[in-house]
Amino acid sequence: MIIDAHTHMWDRKSIPDEVALAYVSPIMDKLTSEDSMFRVDSDEDIPFEDFGMPLEMSTRSMDVNGIDHSVVLITDFGLIGSRMDIEEYTDWVFTRCSADDRFLPFIGVDPNRSNACELLRKLTDRYEPLGVKMYPATGFYPDDPKYDEYWDTVEDLGLVVTTHAGMAFAPMDEKYCHPANMRRVAEDHPDTKFIIAHLGGKFHDELFPLMEACDNVYSDCSALQGWWPDRPDMVHKRLGDAMSRFPDRIVFGSDFPLYEERFWVQLFIELIRKGDWCTDALLEKLMGGNMARVLGI
Repeated sequence: MIIDAHTHMWDRKSIPDEVALAYVSPIMDKLTSEDSMFRVDSDEDIPFEDFGMPLEMSTRSMDVNGIDHSVVLITDFGLIGSRMDIEEYTDWVFTRCSADDRFLPFIGVDPNRSNACELLRKLTDRYEPLGVKMYPATGFYPDDPKYDEYWDTVEDLGLVVTTHAGMAFAPMDEKYCHPANMRRVAEDHPDTKFIIAHLGGKFHDELFPLMEACDNVYSDCSALQGWWPDRPDMVHKRLGDAMSRFPDRIVFGSDFPLYEERFWVQLFIELIRKGDWCTDALLEKLMGGNMARVLGI
């Protein structure tokens, strides 16, 4: 079984313009319209294949790679400039995902919303999601006591939490994205499972202490492709270190479609399987077994 615990579906209007421009600019510095699928024709719209990618590309990737389920994460950018209401965006994602039962979409609600707890309950009642995506870089420290009611609501609803960790594009701020900021939240909600994305990203050194302290904290390996092509060995090192310590709490994630232009999911899976750490038993846990247990499927 393969479960991809970290994928996206973006509508262009759901991404704030400043974030979209920061996202595509580094890539456009290296690629031209002749050798890439990127097409940037105006600063206003910032067209990009990832935004509004045809559903068929997602299903084709699952077909090719033998992926049984893909968790689709919704990020709530509504308070920092999204031109698409979060309820409209959520409905767009869940409607698309209804076309194939391999998709498992999570909701996303920024805790800074004045009606955050009400919205969590409303969206959960409407869509029956298995989890919620958090993106602290929009402007919140997860362990701030003013969000306690939010986390209590998440626990009451029985939602799995995936939270971003590491770098963030302007106008967001990565100072909020340290894994250590999740410790009090995880300790206060032992029945809730928290997945720290990207093995902690640039704050990787905070991940293992957090996981040692809280056995309800997990992590996914999405964005390790960023080490390609300069340091492919780092993919094996990070996975080997993590799986040797927490073989039952690391899950596979691809960040699809973020890396498809230069290192598609098939190559990422092949690279993972080439690691010296990769016994059949550990691979089975990483690629699907652990996440199936987290989601209860």
